[in-house]
Amino acid sequence: MRGAAYLSGLLNAVVCDIGGTSTDIGALVSGFPRESSTHIKVGEVRTNFRMPDVMSIALGGGSIVNCTGKTVTVGPLSVSYRLPVEAQVFGGSTLTATDVAVAAGFYELGDRSKVKAAEGVIDAALEEIHAMIEALIDKMKLSAGDIPVVLVGGGSILIDQNRSVKGVSYFVRPQHFDVANAVGAALSQVSGTVDLVASLVETSRSAALESARQQAVRLAVEAGATPESVQIVQIEDIPLTYLPGSATRIKVKAVGDLPRLSASLAVVEELLKECNLAAVITDLPRSQSPSSSAAANDCVEGNGLVTARTLDTLLVEKAVVKATAASSAALPADWTPTVIDGEWLLSEHDVECIAIGAGIMGCGGGGNPYIGKLGALHQLKLGRRLRVISPDSVTGGNVCIVLFMGAPLVCIEKLFSSEIQSAFEAVKEILCSGQYSYPNLESDLDVKKENGVKYIENFPRDFYKCSEKDNDVVTALMPAEIGGLNSFMPLVVAAELDLPVVDADGMGRAFPELQMFTPFIYRDQYAPSCVSDENGVREVVLQADTPKELENHYRAICVNQGCMSGVCLTPIPAEEVCRVTVKYSMSRAWRLGQAVMEARVNHRHPVDTIMEHENAVLLIAGKIVDVQRRITGGFTRGHVDVEGFGEHDGHLLHVEFQNEYLIATMQTGGKTSEVKACVPNLIMMVDTDTGEPVNTDEVRYGLRVSVLSAASAPQIRTPEALKVVSPQAFGYNHVEYVERTDYVEYGSVVQT
Repeated sequence: MRGAAYLSGLLNAVVCDIGGTSTDIGALVSGFPRESSTHIKVGEVRTNFRMPDVMSIALGGGSIVNCTGKTVTVGPLSVSYRLPVEAQVFGGSTLTATDVAVAAGFYELGDRSKVKAAEGVIDAALEEIHAMIEALIDKMKLSAGDIPVVLVGGGSILIDQNRSVKGVSYFVRPQHFDVANAVGAALSQVSGTVDLVASLVETSRSAALESARQQAVRLAVEAGATPESVQIVQIEDIPLTYLPGSATRIKVKAVGDLPRLSASLAVVEELLKECNLAAVITDLPRSQSPSSSAAANDCVEGNGLVTARTLDTLLVEKAVVKATAASSAALPADWTPTVIDGEWLLSEHDVECIAIGAGIMGCGGGGNPYIGKLGALHQLKLGRRLRVISPDSVTGGNVCIVLFMGAPLVCIEKLFSSEIQSAFEAVKEILCSGQYSYPNLESDLDVKKENGVKYIENFPRDFYKCSEKDNDVVTALMPAEIGGLNSFMPLVVAAELDLPVVDADGMGRAFPELQMFTPFIYRDQYAPSCVSDENGVREVVLQADTPKELENHYRAICVNQGCMSGVCLTPIPAEEVCRVTVKYSMSRAWRLGQAVMEARVNHRHPVDTIMEHENAVLLIAGKIVDVQRRITGGFTRGHVDVEGFGEHDGHLLHVEFQNEYLIATMQTGGKTSEVKACVPNLIMMVDTDTGEPVNTDEVRYGLRVSVLSAASAPQIRTPEALKVVSPQAFGYNHVEYVERTDYVEYGSVVQT
């Protein structure tokens, strides 16, 4: 793709590389390959590698053309490296895509007269080839407008440059198109990478990062990069909670250009002519292009010589942009949720939608939704049902709330096991035993009380054996928050137990602490509840004087359990569910995710779609230039700095977080910061190009993001709620909360 940019002179285009067996397509943004989103899949396995966004199909010069009745297909089988032997133009007997291109007069190769095909087959094959390319280009584009396409690779002779193709403004097949990959390799940059563990006890974070930056630059220069070209492209610092002394892993990568020869103006002008750059140097059709002399003069430096780097800068101004999620390409145009007998039966597509919507609404917290999504999809593969019911239809029994508690950053290195199921089973055993009457449990177990909490350590696994007669005690589960991983954990547990999940939650977003849970705000019972680790070690709380004391008690246990615990909170009687929860939040997340996926397919900007759906305001669109994270007290705390570009150029947004994004302040031109958004309003950070949520455990240097703010649910804006979710509740005593009342109400998918 770098070679295609250099040879064509196009800064923004789609590159179509057609070889002997496959076609690879990617996008150029400011002359550099558009990078994949935060995560890409390699062999269907999600990775954290940073790679160009490339899509491939089985179409190449050696693709075999088959004719069955009136149907003509091209590929996926190919003669591959045997093209010079098996293709008809070379005397072989197999009709290939190359034969079709030669017969159509696109290229002179071999002997055209040797191509033998039934009447209409050549034309039909050409239609099929161009239809395949058109569909692939459409998937790669991020906007509805037409875009130029650069054809490279030996198999690019299959494409008719003069043909009108949907989504393509014009085709360019530059000279030396068949060796674009070699040209790109010759333009390669060199890097220097520093990956170390630093102790922040004796030095500051900024000093440690600056030292790593200098080392990375030095290594890049030692590898051959010219000093003036070196740029820092990656900075990461990750707290290592399992090491003493405030240990932090720091990784910095610097990249620079290799030195190149200088060239005179005449040489550059000749190069422009040879590579056909003059016609497309401004990304315009040939009739509107400047002359080669004008293009060359634009490259001249004061000494009358033009360095290759200057020409590169003209042709390929560096930028880093991410890609659209691959799943959006398969979005059904008329998707309708399946609702049977008042139950919404989630499909794989519904799960994908909820993962996107809940990730955005989670405001950076709630745990990574991808992990929960995998758990839900696994339940579907096992043949189990993911059932969602309206809160209005819960008529009996109790609703249990299950959740993950801890620092989202820990999920990167430690996966969940059976913590949540273990906690739920303990609470259900207590309810079904008939031995619990708030705040006492009739048993011989050792009961302790401290700091306003009455509890039992090491609650036995065989306390009570539940039977079928106990099935009406717990009739449904519910998420504590509609954010990230915690949106899915009730679905996973409920699928194993064949229970429904209520279309509601206790926050309408994600919050970091238990006292911010609406049933605790509007009810005064906070027990029984249970916390468990992956080994099934459970502690049951029989009484808590306040939800804040319950939070402190469980948080201390969570820290001892490695900042990752499963929790089952106090069951809510069916008749109280609608009064104390945020209704229809699962449906809201689904609708938001569905809207984002539709926007991708229709080449509409996902950020605009999110703004419309949530009545959100765009605070900034830019690049992350600094991230500081640390795990303290069982939370992931820190800040993210986003430097604006485009209409936000000159602005810097500083976002502070405690698991979730809490407050956003804007600094313009180095002046005093101004608060732009704060809790309980939603502060949402998403990938600028795809709309994918960017969680606090995933933010890193260089990501291009958009930060938005939207109104929160009315249930967490009341005077009672603001006592525990206002800026002052998080220690921002100087910040005044300004209520937003433009919250958009959405009904339940079950009822519509």
